[in-house]
Amino acid sequence: MADKQKPTAADASSRAFGDMEDTFKEVLEPESIARAQAAMGLDPEKFQEMVSNLAERAVAQSRQAYQVLKANSDEATRAVESTLENVHSGSLSLSKQAIEALRTNADLGFAHLEKLGRVKSVAELVELQTSYFRQQTELLNGQLQNLQSLSRTVAQEVVRPGKEAVERAGKPK
Repeated sequence: MADKQKPTAADASSRAFGDMEDTFKEVLEPESIARAQAAMGLDPEKFQEMVSNLAERAVAQSRQAYQVLKANSDEATRAVESTLENVHSGSLSLSKQAIEALRTNADLGFAHLEKLGRVKSVAELVELQTSYFRQQTELLNGQLQNLQSLSRTVAQEVVRPGKEAVERAGKPK
């Protein structure tokens, strides 16, 4: 009796796995699939045609989705490029206007210094200084208004491409 070994759980598992593997292979054989389809009343040729049509539709839908994605991506790229161009152009305009304002102010300052060098009395000095400060205040006020207006315009131009892209994206095609 010592010669016979009792079957273990591992042996039973191994045997069950082998049986499942054999069944799985048998089920996946083309003849088994054809018998199963025939038993369910399915024509294997029609089934293959149906699967083929389904695959073709999936490919067509994937292509269409890709085209939409590509078009949206191209639109977003154009909007970003346009925005960057507007930022560049706007910053150049603002820089030019600021430099022109600085140049004008410097020229006025040098002209004022020349006039100060020719002053002959305290009354003339006070009158010259008062006139210069009034002129400088008015000039700075106008320059600031011009810069503020240009800044608003630049800001509107910078956001315009993105705003238009969002509006186009929201409209049904």
